[in-house]
Formats: sequence, structure tokens, C-alpha cells
Amino acid sequence: MRSLAMRKQNYYLDGRCVFCRKVFTQADLTDEHIIPEAINGSLVIRYGSCKECATRSNQEYENQALNVDLKVPRVLLGLRGKSKGSGPRDARHMPEVFAGDSVMGEEGKRLDFPIEDYPKHFSLVQFSQAGLLVGIDRGATLVNPRLAFFNLGGNGLENVRTRVPFINGPFAMMIAKIGYCYAMAEYGDDYFDATDIRALLMGTRDDVYNFVGNAENPERLSTRHLHGLYFRRRAEWLTVLVHLFASCHSQQGTNICNPYEVVVGRAL
Repeated sequence: MRSLAMRKQNYYLDGRCVFCRKVFTQADLTDEHIIPEAINGSLVIRYGSCKECATRSNQEYENQALNVDLKVPRVLLGLRGKSKGSGPRDARHMPEVFAGDSVMGEEGKRLDFPIEDYPKHFSLVQFSQAGLLVGIDRGATLVNPRLAFFNLGGNGLENVRTRVPFINGPFAMMIAKIGYCYAMAEYGDDYFDATDIRALLMGTRDDVYNFVGNAENPERLSTRHLHGLYFRRRAEWLTVLVHLFASCHSQQGTNICNPYEVVVGRAL
């Protein structure tokens, strides 16, 4: 049985917004979920972000990532976040499904069925290793994307593929935000130089794939919780492994994976 639970913890910073680092009163700050609440995130920086920065991150990338890249796992796993609605009622509101090996928009025979019969699997886009870790300027262009498949089992529709829309950027930006916020919550900005990734999240630079990639080598990570976060040191860099839907790996009989890796800055 896969777990949908997450470790719960509240963090408190210094009265400054985690993004712009300006000082605000508590009344002008809002709680910042490190992993979005819409995918069961329960690590929270209390009074962590100002309303302007929270609105920017939601509108510019997080909402798109949650409603496009992560829509299928959210529905299949019943992750509603703050919403009390019942979610999509039929497959018209979900990505199209095709028979055979069609992947990422290739042609195939389209299948139609009610939402309760929707295939119990999903995929997440995978990236090359973050540019800062390999000395390559990867900029804002995704090159040679791959897919990681998660099979939740249950209805015998394993030989089909979903055509999931992909918008370059928002999902990677959401991963960057998760890694940065976790590092700030655990260490503050006295342990690492967050200048560059903060500029990325504030919109003054756009080279997200220099900061976000997948880990170079597979790692054996816990599948106890729905998601996992871990620190690593890569030479002078502090990084955060972001293991989304970790417990779904256990459904596939393995806890070895290539998690996302965020370069949050040079360790001080």
C-alpha cells in the first residue's frame, strides 16, 4: 500500500520574505508550503512569503505545473489540496489516452472511457543534470527530455500511453522553488549563497536548467512518505534532492530512482 502521508513540520524564519528578503509584519506575510499543498505538502514556512512574491510564484509557474504536469497523479491519487471539489468527472478533463507505444504526442489510436477506468499510471518529465554541476550553460531550453513512468496498477491498461501537454519551464521552476525553500527552512541563508537561485525565482534570470536537473546517478531513497527531500554536497555546491511521489516507486517494487536535484548555491 503506497503512502500519501508527508512528514509535518513548521519552520520560522526571521520576519523577512523567503524570496525578496524584505522585512514585513506578520499580517503582510503568508505561509509558504515548501512542497505545494495541492500534492499533500505539509512542510510549511510560517509567515514565509510576502503576498506579492507568493502571487508571482503561483501565477508564473506553480499553478501551471500543478494543473498540467501534475494533473494526472493528483487525480489518480486523490490529492485535492485546499480544493474541496471532487475533481474531473470524466476523461474529457484528463489528458488523451492512446493505445500502443505512443509517447509525448506521437500518433496512436485514441481511447475513450469514463474517469473511473482511466489508466492507473502517470509519467513525469526528466531532465539532464543541472548545468552548474557539469560546467555547461543549459539556459532555459530543455534538451533531450526523458520520461519516468509510475505504474499504480489496478485496471490492466498498462499498454497505453497518455498524451500529456508539456509547457517548457513551469515544472522545473516549481522544483527549483521546492529545493530553495527547503534549504532556507533548514539552514537559512547563512549556510549557502542563494543569490543566483533567488534571482531565478524572482524572475530576473531565466536559466532554470542550470539549477534544476535529475541526479547523475540512481540513489536508494526512502519510500515511506509521498515525497522526500535530502541534502547533498557536490564539490562547492549545496544541492537538494527532490523525490516526488516517492511512495509510488515502492508500488513498482523498487526504491532506487533518479530524483530531481536542485543546486541552491555555493556552501559558505
